[in-house]
Amino acid sequence: MTTDDVCDAYDAYGAYDEAYLEQTRRRVEREQGGIHTYYDRSVVDEEQDPHPLWRARLRRHAAARAQGRFVPWEVRASVDAQGLHPRRRSEISDSVMLMSQGTSRPLEWQGRALFKSVFDFTLIPMLLAELQPAAVLEIGSGNGASALWMADLAELFGFPCRITSLDVEPVAAAHPEVRFVRGDARDLAGALPADALAHGPRLVVEDAHVAVREVLEYVHGLLEPGDYLMVEDSADKAPELAAFAAAHPGAYAVDTRYTDYFGRNATSCVDSVWRRMADSDRTTWSSTGR
Repeated sequence: MTTDDVCDAYDAYGAYDEAYLEQTRRRVEREQGGIHTYYDRSVVDEEQDPHPLWRARLRRHAAARAQGRFVPWEVRASVDAQGLHPRRRSEISDSVMLMSQGTSRPLEWQGRALFKSVFDFTLIPMLLAELQPAAVLEIGSGNGASALWMADLAELFGFPCRITSLDVEPVAAAHPEVRFVRGDARDLAGALPADALAHGPRLVVEDAHVAVREVLEYVHGLLEPGDYLMVEDSADKAPELAAFAAAHPGAYAVDTRYTDYFGRNATSCVDSVWRRMADSDRTTWSSTGR
């Protein structure tokens, strides 16, 4: 694909949005004490930047921002993928993603390999700090590092949080607020303690890559409006996500604050940081065509 092809795709989103420019200026002045990020500076100085690809990308960002923070999955999944990575619908290249977990060794927590990208290493603490979940359910413990990390973050942020982490293999790790459960994701009803998601707010993290649709259906019955569902490494799980979203229209929305914080789908959770929505939210989407 040539630069002209990419620019044509971005230009389909219309002229550069003056409102986006003004929003950026106000945020910098009111919330950041007049200090620009690298990106802020590129937005403010857009007219002085002659590179057509970057100018077109800013237009696309403005159009995406206009959709709002919470966007239905089917809207996100149907985006024109020209100019994006075709499988991940992402602005982040394969080479950047390949290096994002580390090139000499993976990121670690308490001496255990964490296997998070540098993007998700930032985004998950942000979500925890905002949501402050009382219960986290992790499907796929691995070596236990992720559950330990989230428990330590909850303690750091100062909110009580009970984490239940399930894996088919035993985990040799311990934390007072983490309950490691040995069980099969194909039988969550039989494997999980009854109180795993008894109290909200709730966060469910699917990272087992096994029986994905069945896992989603099971936790759907336990989640309430305001709860979150994250599906990691979801580029390869798109069929399951599509089927689940179709079975529960309007029940979930992609929280683009997290999926797009560093650029569109700069995360392993490709359009799959989902917020459980209330019925009133569905009515709003229907009336606005979203």
